Amino acid sequence: MTTQGRIFLSVRIISFTGAFLTTGLTIMAPIIAMSFHLPPEKLSWMLSAILIPSAAFLLPLSKVADLYGRRRMYTRSLLAYALITLSLTLTPNFFYLLTGCLLQGISLAGILVSYMPLLLAATPRNRQGKYLGACVAMTYLGLTLGPPVGGVLAGTLGWRCLFLCTGILACLAYGIILPVKQEWYAPTAPFVNIVSTLLLIAGILCFLFGLSAYLSYPYLCWLGLFLLCLFLLHEYRSRHPLLPLFLFKSLSFSAANLTACMQYSATYGITFLLSLYLQLVHNFSPLLSAVILLIQPILMTVLSPLAGSGADRYGCRRMVTIGLFLSSLGLWGFACFPHCTVEMLILFLLFTGTGAALFGAPNNSAIMSAVAPSYHGLASGTLALSRTFGQALSMAAVTYILARFSSASVLRNTELLSAMHIAYLLFAVLSVMAVIVSLIPAPATDRR
Repeated sequence: MTTQGRIFLSVRIISFTGAFLTTGLTIMAPIIAMSFHLPPEKLSWMLSAILIPSAAFLLPLSKVADLYGRRRMYTRSLLAYALITLSLTLTPNFFYLLTGCLLQGISLAGILVSYMPLLLAATPRNRQGKYLGACVAMTYLGLTLGPPVGGVLAGTLGWRCLFLCTGILACLAYGIILPVKQEWYAPTAPFVNIVSTLLLIAGILCFLFGLSAYLSYPYLCWLGLFLLCLFLLHEYRSRHPLLPLFLFKSLSFSAANLTACMQYSATYGITFLLSLYLQLVHNFSPLLSAVILLIQPILMTVLSPLAGSGADRYGCRRMVTIGLFLSSLGLWGFACFPHCTVEMLILFLLFTGTGAALFGAPNNSAIMSAVAPSYHGLASGTLALSRTFGQALSMAAVTYILARFSSASVLRNTELLSAMHIAYLLFAVLSVMAVIVSLIPAPATDRR
């Protein structure tokens, strides 16, 4: 197998694996909560434990990958992710599970900042949209298979087998890329800016954790915002910044990252809320709930390659705007009818699934094509940060809203519906704002 083939195959497998695990955990949340004698809404911390450290370590690890090799960062992060995931099959308690998820998040950050530059380095420029679309499709395939497989495992072998399956797939991706010896670097600073790294990691951890636990630790959220402001100020004055701010002079680059953050903030928490809604309000089994939630990821899987090819042919901006608009329609449907019938729920998922498919690959392509190839590592890091920060922000908001409406150790159906209504309203407003940002015209020299 060629170097390009090994990279492409490995990246597609890990793209599938991460999505497969997170959606499987989402559908298994009530089962895992029961095994640890916890209320189901507490399991939102499990997903946040993956997303928050991943967002915090993305940019520092992106710089490390540029300095010491993107292939080296990818393979070592992949091995760490595989071993940590396999170890979680032996989880004795919820604290161990959360600790493992934290370590998963850090290793996942190393994968996210290196896999896209590797893929682009081995792909002709005129076919990058197609290859990115194929990888996004694998992500959506993981989203598709995670719920039903999770539902089957929940009722047969148990939720621990989900970690076993994911760990084996990660080991497979590692074995495929291992024979590749070629290395890719990027011209960058001769060292990792330690002050910027500490400010960024502390700022993101404090802000997102503080938002999630705002009722108990409100000062952490404001401390995080303060540290992030210090980070930007230090970056502006630094000779060797962690994130060169000049990249954001490109309006296309800035707008695409902002819309990515908004889109994932608006949509990521939906699956977790709908899983609770179907299993706690409608009393559906995990498998039946998973089958209903399949609508969205199936659409994303089927349409993503077409969206990537469409971006190559017609340009990214038009596809992104259409996708965001369709997602907004679905989110406003959920916001207006939080206690809806299954038929209405499926209709709203059709809109959000189609919108997400049309948005994903074209927006990724717009970000990567807005910078020179030598900055693909940084662009990949900012894209992953925008996406992961948005996902973590979505789960932080869900965790806070559920805690706000929960009056006892057991979340009642009326409280769940009230919390869902507020969350969907927030998500719908964010989605509309993303549509507006996507409509901002880019300079003629900055269009694709």
